[in-house]
Amino acid sequence: MGNSSGKRESDNVYTNEELRFLETAYRNASGGALEKLTSDRLVEAWSQTIERSLAEATAQYLFTPTKPGQQVINIPLKKFGEPYYIMERGSIEMKMQMLLSSLQCSPNDSLSSKKLEQYIHSVIKSYVQLESTLKGSNIKDWQDLGFITTERSLCSFAKGLMRSLSKDLEHTLHNEALERWLHVTPQFLQLWREVFVQLYTRHGGSKRTIVKEMEISILPQLCDAPHNSHYRPIIELPHVLYINAQLPREMRHKWRFLFSSKIHGESFSTMLGKMMDKGPTLFFIEDEDQYIFGGYAPESWALKPQFAGNDTSLLYTLSPAMRCFTATGYNDHYQYLNLNQQTMPNGLGMGGQFEYWGLWLDCMFGEGQSVESCTTYADYVQLSKRKQFKIRNLEVWAVGDLPVKDDEEGGGDNQKRSVLDGNLEDRAMLEIAGKQMHSDGLREPGMDD
Repeated sequence: MGNSSGKRESDNVYTNEELRFLETAYRNASGGALEKLTSDRLVEAWSQTIERSLAEATAQYLFTPTKPGQQVINIPLKKFGEPYYIMERGSIEMKMQMLLSSLQCSPNDSLSSKKLEQYIHSVIKSYVQLESTLKGSNIKDWQDLGFITTERSLCSFAKGLMRSLSKDLEHTLHNEALERWLHVTPQFLQLWREVFVQLYTRHGGSKRTIVKEMEISILPQLCDAPHNSHYRPIIELPHVLYINAQLPREMRHKWRFLFSSKIHGESFSTMLGKMMDKGPTLFFIEDEDQYIFGGYAPESWALKPQFAGNDTSLLYTLSPAMRCFTATGYNDHYQYLNLNQQTMPNGLGMGGQFEYWGLWLDCMFGEGQSVESCTTYADYVQLSKRKQFKIRNLEVWAVGDLPVKDDEEGGGDNQKRSVLDGNLEDRAMLEIAGKQMHSDGLREPGMDD
């Protein structure tokens, strides 16, 4: 497929099911007749489903003449299906050619970064629109909870996806840079593919069952949502999309709400009680300067005087800019949680070192630190506006499934759990208060310590 693919018209590149929904989508766009689809008809039909600018850009690709002086008035079914084919089976080179043609660039032209940013913006916005009208989509649960999509967060997301290109978004890109960017930005490829697959299958009356096995979670399932009228999310839907794509794949399918300072109060002990032993967690912090930032901790939190975690740990900023900082491997200072120590820091830290943290939340809830330099994470910049910040709002979410303890994993009926293992929140609060757990030595024989 593609303008330069050289495939013969007789090549059968679609399954029977794909041909059925492509023909239906073609007829719906053309007004019922095959071989009569014009650019104006296509744009009007698709603008009901996706952003008009994206519909116009795709029409630009489909109706671009392949020979000098040629005029394309209408396109056949085979040409109509090219964007779907390219998104589903095409190479990076084919995707790049489609992108360049959509933005009215020839293969030898350089591409304006601003044009690329606007195209990415239209893809993200189209994805949100499509999901919002898709039956059974996870997006409705997020929207019902108050997660909105604003132009500001959409623009920030688009800029965040382009950050690997250059710090200056006003320059032009050569083909090599664009191809390299496509290779290293799988999140854009995934959103791009999802938009076009939904566009064609929906206009063709298909339920998309044919592509389910290829899907990776873009928007996670929302679990354990707070039922509280005082809850207002710190972040927006584009932030959820951006951060979810940075997580390990096995963690992207589900977010579980744990803690909000607006609901549960400004209490370090309450926060720890909600998040201990709950698996990997995400922190979202809004400071008094209205900067939004946080971190991903890949291991369950536990009180100990040593660092824990692994190199899937992340720090990130979400507002005013979206950036993500991955582990350098220089040190393993990924997550630290300690209390009631006279000679060691008391609080929660991620990255850096004692007194010089990438992200620090003091045990006296409300204060934190983010220093100018942190060797734990690559390309790191200070998360907050000020090195010492004050917390305006804080949320904690767990990701993935709730971890199963070893004694619960296939232990059979003969294994029992002690009552001492229950009420983890109360237990955590006692530890935070400095109370020794004297009853730990009183477990019944045969129970795990």
